[in-house]
Amino acid sequence: MITQFEEQSLLTSPTTSKILQFTSDNILICGSGNRLMEYNLYNNTVKPIIQTRYNVKYFSVHNQQYYSSVDDQYNILCNGKHIKSKNQQIKQIKHSPDGKMIAIAYLNKLIIYTLQMEKIKVHSNKHKINGICWSPDSRFILSWGDDNSVIINNVFKLRLYTDILLQAHKFKIASAFFLGTNVQYIMTIDVLGKVCLWKFVTDYVTEQYEARQKFQKTKAQHHLGVDNDQSEYSIEELKYMSDFEKNVHKGRFILEKKINIKEKLVKHFAAIKSVAYHSSNMMIVGMKNGVLTLFKIEPSEDPFLIQIQSFQITQTQIDNLAINKNGNWIALGMRNTGQLIVWEWRSQSYILNQQSLSYETTCCTISQDLTTIAVGTLGGIIRLYDQTSNFCIAKFNDQHNSKVTGIKYCPSKQGVLISCSLDGTVRAYDTIRLKCFRVMQPEILNQLQCLDVEPSGDLICVGGFDPYEIYVFSLQTGQLVEVISGHQAPITSIKFIQAEEKVLLISGSWDKTIRIHDLYARGMKEGSGGDSMLHNSEVTALATRDNQIAVATMGGELVIWDVNESLILFTFDVHRDVQGGRISRETLAAQKNQNLKYFVTIEFSKDGQYLIGGGNSKFICLYDMKYRILIRRFIISNNYSLDGMKLKVNFKTIDQENKNIEESDDERQKDNLPGAKTFDVSKRSSKRVPVSVFNLQFTESNREFIVSSSEGVSIFGSAKRRQYFDPLDIDETVSLEEIQKQINQQNYIEALILSLKLNEASILDQVFNSIPVDSIITTVPAIPESLIVRLLETIIRSMQINRSVESCLIWIKQILIDFAPLIKGSTANKKVQNMLQEVLKQIRLDFNRIKNPIRKCINILEYLSS
Repeated sequence: MITQFEEQSLLTSPTTSKILQFTSDNILICGSGNRLMEYNLYNNTVKPIIQTRYNVKYFSVHNQQYYSSVDDQYNILCNGKHIKSKNQQIKQIKHSPDGKMIAIAYLNKLIIYTLQMEKIKVHSNKHKINGICWSPDSRFILSWGDDNSVIINNVFKLRLYTDILLQAHKFKIASAFFLGTNVQYIMTIDVLGKVCLWKFVTDYVTEQYEARQKFQKTKAQHHLGVDNDQSEYSIEELKYMSDFEKNVHKGRFILEKKINIKEKLVKHFAAIKSVAYHSSNMMIVGMKNGVLTLFKIEPSEDPFLIQIQSFQITQTQIDNLAINKNGNWIALGMRNTGQLIVWEWRSQSYILNQQSLSYETTCCTISQDLTTIAVGTLGGIIRLYDQTSNFCIAKFNDQHNSKVTGIKYCPSKQGVLISCSLDGTVRAYDTIRLKCFRVMQPEILNQLQCLDVEPSGDLICVGGFDPYEIYVFSLQTGQLVEVISGHQAPITSIKFIQAEEKVLLISGSWDKTIRIHDLYARGMKEGSGGDSMLHNSEVTALATRDNQIAVATMGGELVIWDVNESLILFTFDVHRDVQGGRISRETLAAQKNQNLKYFVTIEFSKDGQYLIGGGNSKFICLYDMKYRILIRRFIISNNYSLDGMKLKVNFKTIDQENKNIEESDDERQKDNLPGAKTFDVSKRSSKRVPVSVFNLQFTESNREFIVSSSEGVSIFGSAKRRQYFDPLDIDETVSLEEIQKQINQQNYIEALILSLKLNEASILDQVFNSIPVDSIITTVPAIPESLIVRLLETIIRSMQINRSVESCLIWIKQILIDFAPLIKGSTANKKVQNMLQEVLKQIRLDFNRIKNPIRKCINILEYLSS
């Protein structure tokens, strides 16, 4: 088993930041927690590209080359360079269209930087800035704030230019932007739907405007001590100025037209939450009630706004909007529900529709074919995720009414998913037809805490909170088969174990005991509780392998039992291993804190050599059962916006009453009811969301494990290390002379294996092409499993170079016949699956290339033969 694991992917909320942005390659970038996620809508993949220390609040991307982000602590990350804002609130950050500058809007200040974060110009405002927008030529920038006005700021210092103020709105401005590729028109829109069109003119100048311009010039000349008239720019200055900058001091912006879109959308109108503009003069408006409206802007016509479409795509407010370069796809972000939608407005169809785990994930499991991950949440919702693309592929409509506490795939029945919940029901789902086909519940309403399925898949066992009983259901009939009692406290975990050709049920409880039950023995119907094993503290989790049981307790112990002898083999003290950071309200460092840390979930690897566990901290611990040592600790998150991440105490936040004052008054008012410990992860406005692990599971290949935590569902896999050759495969028999000798003797199997070990492309191609088609059936089964990837690489290369499609397809067919379980049953061979997809792609290209000529020849032959 490979123990070098690293985080490969994360299933979490698609959008938590206030920005959505398309790149020039139609790749969607959005913020999710402390990561920037890249959604490739052509390949249906998602991956993180940037990770910060706190939740990302604003970000800006330019051509997938320059990334800038601002977290909720107002730290700036610009092209790998960290900058602190000195406790100044940041309202917006944007790259210029030419990609040479960055504009950052602080509370009442607008600063323009170079990509090396050197200041170019500073603009000060009297009121708070709410948004900014660049001009297409990157020479001007619009800013609007609480005074309901828009200011046109010039990036470079023009001697005759003064900032232009546009005032026509009575309510908060939602957005402002330049129309087209020039800066002759500006459009502003407020939250109640009033739209104003501003036009730059030079022939409509009042006497007051001329007097103000003359006063500004006289004042500048007096300040510089210049007597001569400098009412015009010099030739040297004009070289570096755009056409608009040369004439901007000679004219002004006037309010040419205005319209209220509320009058057009009387029934569907609500407060405007987001606005997006495309260079083809198209404006998209997202409203509070989920209505999305598209307008075409025609400045020369009356009315200048033409409604294209208006429809309600969601039930919640649209917080973020973005449109791609072609103007066909619209991205919508709903932060309240964590939903991300990409809508193709011409065909009115979904390109992407992802709704996040807006509630805290509580449990997860992976299917037998390792392609689908099922996730249960605090709100009772069960979702299915594709393991390759990390996209949500299904959501069950028939869901639980409360927290999902256990979820597991049926071992011997493909596509059957079992779940239990605090609503007292056990549900069986068909993941192929996407429906719930069985609902089971005990006679007395009970909150179900844990779940396990018998290896044969016929019996389902669940543990209750009160009364302290175990319920056994039959999956085939849905009836309650048996009720097992004996525990004196809530049951926290149950597991099946195969011992001495018997299937036993192990249950753990807060009464400090675990009990062993034989479901098929006589006398169980009388309420026998089975054999009991006592511990020093409450049992929190169980794991089983062969004839051994691992028990995690609340006292920070990990006890390994022998089932046959009922003896303790050895014990781990995991208190220091699982101990993480301190929560924000604690005034002691993590190492000095006497509050015990313990595992809430543990799991054996499939071969039983390793054990992994996680609890109420940021660490996941991996133990070696043979040497009884801790091998590694994995960190599930580096997001310091979560609680329990910091190890030390900042004594600047401790007052005289020994209370932590690092939380604001607003955050203190958001406290839950006394005793409540659950939090909504989608609302991370404070640090009170604790970092913790809820569920763990190894895959069948032991090369990956999935983790359900407060960050979402993380997938840890073996580190990908590309090896051009395996040194252990090379010995004195692997040589060019030996390979040539085997080819001459027509020993094709030996020649192919030797060439695959040597892994030289030219030699591989020579051997591969020398093997006749009749020998493929006998050659493929003799190839070792470790060399299948290299053989597929050779086949693909041969299809691309030699165009021998028929023989290559015969090779691939035989590989699928002989190695189908290997390719299908192990995620470690994702590379094999990707290569097969490349083969299919190459075949489609070849088919499309010859399809039309063959059809023409057939038509000609039919004509000649008639």
